[in-house]
Amino acid sequence: MAESVGVGSEIGRLRTVMVHRPGIEIGRITPENKDALLFDDLLWLERAQEEHDRFVAMMRTRDVEVIYFEQLLRDVLDVPGMREELVAEVFTPARCGPRVAERLSAVLLDAPSEQLVDVLLGGILESELPEWGVDHLFADLVADRFHYVLRPLPNLLFMRDNAAWINGGLSLNALATPARERESLYVKAIYRHHPRFADVSFDVWFGNRAEDHYPASIEGGDVLVLSPRVVMIGLGERTAPAAAEILARRLFDEGAVERVIVVHLLHDRAVMHLDTVFTMVDVDKFNVFPGLLDDVDVHTLRPGGDGTIRVEHHRSLERALSEALGRSGLQFIPTGGDAIGRLREQWDDGNNTVALEPGVVVAYQRNQETNRRLREHGVEVLELDASELCRGRGGSRCMTQPILRDPVR
Repeated sequence: MAESVGVGSEIGRLRTVMVHRPGIEIGRITPENKDALLFDDLLWLERAQEEHDRFVAMMRTRDVEVIYFEQLLRDVLDVPGMREELVAEVFTPARCGPRVAERLSAVLLDAPSEQLVDVLLGGILESELPEWGVDHLFADLVADRFHYVLRPLPNLLFMRDNAAWINGGLSLNALATPARERESLYVKAIYRHHPRFADVSFDVWFGNRAEDHYPASIEGGDVLVLSPRVVMIGLGERTAPAAAEILARRLFDEGAVERVIVVHLLHDRAVMHLDTVFTMVDVDKFNVFPGLLDDVDVHTLRPGGDGTIRVEHHRSLERALSEALGRSGLQFIPTGGDAIGRLREQWDDGNNTVALEPGVVVAYQRNQETNRRLREHGVEVLELDASELCRGRGGSRCMTQPILRDPVR
């Protein structure tokens, strides 16, 4: 069991990964609520599911064990006491109003697990409340401006963000936006109580202490494990400096890593996470948007004496990486195309690739120039034809939460 969890790099052979197949929550995005739910467009659900199934099949052909978030959550509801705990945490007076919270809690405790999971992920519309014994006039009173009493969680498609394994420990992340807040409740329940993990011993680097909450937000798209000794964190729209410091201190205190490289990102929709502009594809190769190399603030954190942190400023990301990894001649493979083409392919997640093993990545087929450049540098690119998933603004790395990778030899 000791070898059933742990991620010591971005590129070690992927053994186990958690994903979430698009479901009812994606079908509840509308033109009116898409911005509040952090989406730029509406996805065709059935086509997105087909594309996601092909993605999963692609990983399984490489002997990756793929487990589904929704099934794990359903299993947790059957653990004694967990249904009551989750219902109490979700259907609170503050979130749903006292009357609706009381009524829904009473009914959902006896609902089939599959139906309860649909509610936990897909939310509840005002129009559905009468089905749960709440009269329509009161339903109209308590619904939000999008006619929801409990909003859906469409961003669960991007499983990378709500938790991140770093070596043999786990960061149970504090998400930056109200639209994703409930994801943290569900993923904590899975890792703490699902039979698969209940008897596994692992550290929790973040998410167990009183200070581990918003505004000290941190999301997995900003956390890259470059080696067992080096972690990279992006600071931008979703990850706060306070969270980066908290996580770094705990990793140093436990001797889990030796360096944390911190990169300051633009607060821009196109660069919502570090992995939208930078991913590792081999032991010495990186898929990178060129602007990240030209003008970016980089600091390296290392443990000092008596629990302090030593901070060093770097003039370039390339130098910081070379020193941290102890490698010269690192290869930075730029986004493909001309000035306009690079912007288009970065927007379409050309830089957001997940490695299945060293030098083998999954990428969207539409990013032809970036994929061509990766191949020219000896990287095997498995192309996923996914016009709908891409509209969600997340690539293959965004959609995966690695749980176990082999060490890199």
